[in-house]
Formats: sequence, structure tokens, C-alpha cells
Amino acid sequence: MSVYKNSTEVEIRERRLGSVLSYHGNLTNLINKSKERSLCANCANYEQCGNCGQENAGTLTTWIKESVVINHSPVGCGLDGIMYAASVRENAIGQDRRVRRLSTNLQEKDTIYGTTRKLESTIDEAVKRFNPKVVFVLSSCVAGIIGDDLESVAGEKSVEHGIPVVPIYCEGFKSKMWSSGFDAAYHGILRHLVKEPEKRQTDLVNVFNFCGADRLEDLLKKIGLRTNYVTTFATVGDIESMSAAACSVQFCDTLSSYITTVLEEKYGVVKIKNAPPFGISWTDDWLREIGEVTGRSDEVERVIEEEHKRIEPELEKYRNILRGKRVFIMTGDQFAFQLANAAKDLEMEVVGIAALHHDQVPDGSSEYGALQKYEKDHGNFGNVNVCPKQPYQAVRFIKEADPDLLICRHPGVENAAIRLGIPVVPEGDKNFSISYDGILKLGRRAARALRTQKVIKNLSKHTKLPYTDWWLSDEADTYAFEDAQN
Repeated sequence: MSVYKNSTEVEIRERRLGSVLSYHGNLTNLINKSKERSLCANCANYEQCGNCGQENAGTLTTWIKESVVINHSPVGCGLDGIMYAASVRENAIGQDRRVRRLSTNLQEKDTIYGTTRKLESTIDEAVKRFNPKVVFVLSSCVAGIIGDDLESVAGEKSVEHGIPVVPIYCEGFKSKMWSSGFDAAYHGILRHLVKEPEKRQTDLVNVFNFCGADRLEDLLKKIGLRTNYVTTFATVGDIESMSAAACSVQFCDTLSSYITTVLEEKYGVVKIKNAPPFGISWTDDWLREIGEVTGRSDEVERVIEEEHKRIEPELEKYRNILRGKRVFIMTGDQFAFQLANAAKDLEMEVVGIAALHHDQVPDGSSEYGALQKYEKDHGNFGNVNVCPKQPYQAVRFIKEADPDLLICRHPGVENAAIRLGIPVVPEGDKNFSISYDGILKLGRRAARALRTQKVIKNLSKHTKLPYTDWWLSDEADTYAFEDAQN
């Protein structure tokens, strides 16, 4: 059955993928239950905090060069633009890059008298002020509830200004899965920006990831391939040419499983199915699949042999330091297992994995990538949790596992771990631990973090967490979740 549907909106993840926000158990059970789609998708009765799909749609669209993003919402919904501006300053090294965000600043009276004129004038102002090549309009709960006709306004303004005006239907109330916002943004991009390829570029590889360090261009160049980084810091031209690439690679299924599947289904751009290159053997397998797709298998084998020889001395150094150290990993869905595999390559003992959500059925495939590959390589694993950024749960899981080290992606968890006396390796740049150089960088950072154990332990003696014993007990979980154990 086709994943892509020629409609204004993409189906939310709860319905399309059976996504869940809670699970406590072992890996094999998680995989088997997911095949049956028998996990509880909406069993959360209580959440301390959460994310909005509009924010994630903004993540993808704001970082596109030559774009303007309009939050068609109350002004508060656009405050995440401050975060994006900071990310651009940190990651756009050598680039003249500003975040261009506007808000229609919807008020209560607009819900009665309509918002069309505000949206039209904001689009006009965006074109006048920034002269963009594309304008994205992010819908909101307010716009969705009153039934704004974004499609008509966007179509008329696109003709008037001669540029694409792309409506993104990412109303926060539609889905508890904030990652549905990624799908909404990519659906709009596929509908309005991606063009039919004039000619297949057999040496071009689409690379889907968040902003961060470039860890792949040099590696793929060694086998004669070019990278097309999308959508972060991509131009409109880069996005239009996605359909001409030989294949697509991704490092976060949560981010890009939808668009990579549609590009393969609609334009024949092969989606690399192997788990992303975190750890040595996974990098080998990933490169070999790319080599098969692009006709460069001999070059790939040469590069693998060279890279193994190059990293071996330093890798052994970090293995000697980290061998047997207990590590807990808390990041996004498949990313958690990718980092767990890298930690295993460093001969660390993985004592807990917590993913922020879980998609029971991946787009376009029954295969599970990182989860199934981790089970195949390392066997069943008994302490797997799905925890949607709930601080009290994160504290409990980490405390019970009692690790020597925490690897996490989101900064709020770092604070809690330090209060527990646990050193942290922040994985905010998702590109950092990729491929052969990435395993060395992860080892280097883990070894450095362990040297802070004494000061972290001292800090923990003088701080405390805000939770009573009840919040960290089984009773609190029973209250918050129904049927989350199986």
C-alpha cells in the first residue's frame, strides 16, 4: 500500500505507525508486540510536559536557506524561534545565516472574525522584507479549530508573488506524537517543492539529519559520492533535486522515515535499509549497501580496510579505559539503540535504554533497523523503556540502573543525572558519533566524562531532586499509565 497520499495532510503517527509513548520491558518483547501492533498507543493519563508538532515542523523549515517561516498562531507558539536562532549561530559556521520567522499573532477576536486577512498581510510582509524563495505557513491549534482555509490563501499568494507558499498542517492537538510535525513538514515539501528528476545523478546521496557537524562528506567522497544535505541549511534547489539522487540515508528514523520512504516509492530514490553507521560493523554494513546501490562495492571494501587500520590503535586505547563501565542511554527512538551499539563497540556495559517514543510499524517496511539489528548482534536486552521526556520517569529509570555514565541527547536530563552523581556525555549533535571517526569521538568524550566523577559526586551531595519517594515508585507509574508494561 502506498505511503504517500495526494492529500493536504499526512496521517498522524498514532494511526499510521501505531506510535506509543510508554513501554517497560525487554527488547524482544517490544519487537514482537510491535509486529502485532498490540502495544497501547494512548495509555498515558498524566504527563509533566510535552512537545508540539508545530515546533518540530519549524525545526525542518526554519533551517532551509532562502526561506521564511510564518507561525499562523498566537505569538507564544513562535517562541521556539529563539532556540532555532541559537542553533543556527552555533552550527552555521562560515555561512551568512539568519532565522527569518514571523507570526500572525492571532488574538481571541480573530477566532470569531477570521484570520485570512492577517495571514495574507503577513505573507506579503515576509516577501517584502526578506525576498525569500519559499514561504512556509505553519498551522496551529487555533487555525485548525476554526477551520482556516490555508490551502486557498497559500495558492493565491503563491501565484501573486511567483514563489511557493507551502501550508504545513501541524496543529498540536491532533497528535500526542510531536514527531508527527516532522512528517507534516516533509509532506508539504514533497507536495510543493520536490520536482520530477530530469536525470538520475548516480553519484548523489541525500543525507537527512538535524543540523550539526559534517561527518560524512569526506567519507563518502573516498568512494566517489557527493552528499546532498537536506533539509538543514539546504537551498530550495537542493530540495528540488532530492528526487534525482541515487539513494537516501538517514540517522534518525523519527525525523525522516516518511520522506525517505516516499522518495523511494514515488521517484525511485533507494532508501538505505541498514541501520545507520554507529559502531564499526554497522558502519561497514551501511557502506556496503551504499556500494551495492551505487555500483562502488570495490571502492567500499578498500575504504573499510583503510579505516579499520587507521582507527584501531586509538580505539583500543579507549576500550582499555571504558571496558566494563556501566552506561545508560536516553535519546530518541532508534537513536538510543544506535548509540548503545557504539557503546558496545567501546566494550561498555549497557545497563538501560530509554527511548522518547516508539513507532510500532516503520514507514514502508516491516523491518526495524536498529532495534532488530541490535537484538541480532547482542541478543535480548532486559531494560528497555519508552519515556516521552517525563522528568520523574527519567530520574527513576536512571537511578534504578545505577550507571557509571549517562549518554543523552536532551539537556534537561543532564541536570537530573548530575544531581544523582552521574557523569554525562551530551549527544546534542546527532552527527558527532557517526562512522569510524564517530566511535573515536564517543570514546574520547566518555573517557573525559569519567574523569569528572569526583566533582559530580560532590555536587550531588549538595543538591536534591524535587521528587518524593512516591514519585519514584511503581505506584506513580501505575497512576500515570495503563497497560504500559506489555
